[in-house]
Amino acid sequence: MTDNTKENLEGIVSKLKEKGINAGESEKQRIIEEAKKQAEVIIAEAELLRKNILNDAKMKAEQVEGNSRKAIAQASRDMVEATKISILQHLKSVFGKQCEALFTQEQFLQELVKSVVSIISGNKTVAVPQDTIKAMESYLLKQLFSEQIVLKPLGDSSAKIIMDSTDKKGVQFVLSAQDVEEALFSLLNKDLVERITNNQEE
Repeated sequence: MTDNTKENLEGIVSKLKEKGINAGESEKQRIIEEAKKQAEVIIAEAELLRKNILNDAKMKAEQVEGNSRKAIAQASRDMVEATKISILQHLKSVFGKQCEALFTQEQFLQELVKSVVSIISGNKTVAVPQDTIKAMESYLLKQLFSEQIVLKPLGDSSAKIIMDSTDKKGVQFVLSAQDVEEALFSLLNKDLVERITNNQEE
């Protein structure tokens, strides 16, 4: 092999190497650029997904918060209503006991008889609870009623008073602890409910 041939071969090899290196470098750059583009697309998609997830989470959180507020408001209304009912039931129970106790109090029965005597004309028979008979007899003796009033004990232990006209059959006045309780409680109940409702609205 001559020197010229050797040099030509070396030149050819050198050129091939140079072309190969340039081609490789060019391919490397192309791959890098392609990878960059793909990375940008992936990042953009990931950012969009992140925003969508955040928006969905925010919407769900707002919905949960709204539902929670509604549930708390409803629970509050239910609690107030239950408390109102409980208070009224308790007061009614207390009222019932207190009204029954009224019929064992001399002053109450005396005032009641005094009021009713003028309503029913003529002679009367008054039935009162057994344990108040003596006190009521003393009271009637002291009064100067124009009519004759006969006192007798009730046949049972009911908290009530019964007044019959002895002149006119069928004329009768009956007042029980339950009548007093219902009359007074209906007034208190109405006022109490209004007060509780007004306080709730303020």
